[in-house]
Amino acid sequence: MPSKKSELSDSVGELKKHVGAIHIRNRLSLLQRKVANVLLLNAYEDLLSKDTHVISVTQLATVAGFDSKDHEVLKKALVGLAETAIEWNLLDANGKDVWRVSTMLAEAEIHGGVCRYAYGRMLREKLYNPEVYARINLAIQRKFSSGHALALYENCSRFRAVGNTGWWEVALFRKLMGIEEREYSDFKDLNKRVIKAAVKQINHQSDIQLTVEYKRKSRKIIALRFFIEDNPQLPLTLSVKEQIMTVMGEDMLENKSIE
Repeated sequence: MPSKKSELSDSVGELKKHVGAIHIRNRLSLLQRKVANVLLLNAYEDLLSKDTHVISVTQLATVAGFDSKDHEVLKKALVGLAETAIEWNLLDANGKDVWRVSTMLAEAEIHGGVCRYAYGRMLREKLYNPEVYARINLAIQRKFSSGHALALYENCSRFRAVGNTGWWEVALFRKLMGIEEREYSDFKDLNKRVIKAAVKQINHQSDIQLTVEYKRKSRKIIALRFFIEDNPQLPLTLSVKEQIMTVMGEDMLENKSIE
């Protein structure tokens, strides 16, 4: 049995996620992104004081949105996180540039219905003492069915107070979305299948509303930016425990309707 401290914190289920961790230039699946966010929230208060963190597979599955009995799905997600590198730069006390790299997870274990996991020391410090935060609501992220929508939601959330993302060159946008060069090489396809589809899902399912603007050079679109507003229709103030109870209640209703 996991200890009381291993349970998700009974505070508002809103994860302050470091922007450097959000700007991962790698292709993460929707489930991998969700699992990464749940694990970080679960560990956040003890990031500096503990080397290893624990969470029940049932809770992880409930909040991330997968079948808790399907350990192969979870294992695949954890392997993906352990293989994903994060790079970041910072300045030392003398103003000299320092480059660092870490994987999203240093290690993980599933045993007896419990998931144990750890972060590398440098990444723990970076995640716990960020200069800028983005707020990721776990109840909202569970609603997303598109990895591109969740990635865009993460990258836009940190600009809520500013109101817009600033201009992103198309190449940078593709990297932030985890889109490879050979995918959606025609901007019309990128716009239809990724940008507009993600914006539509975010506007319908999340607590923010996005509007996209394009910058052209001659007739070619070279950059885009997103304007962010709060969505008054979806104010979410539930605690993590309340979110879990809500999700479990929804699952029970779905099972009854199937019967």
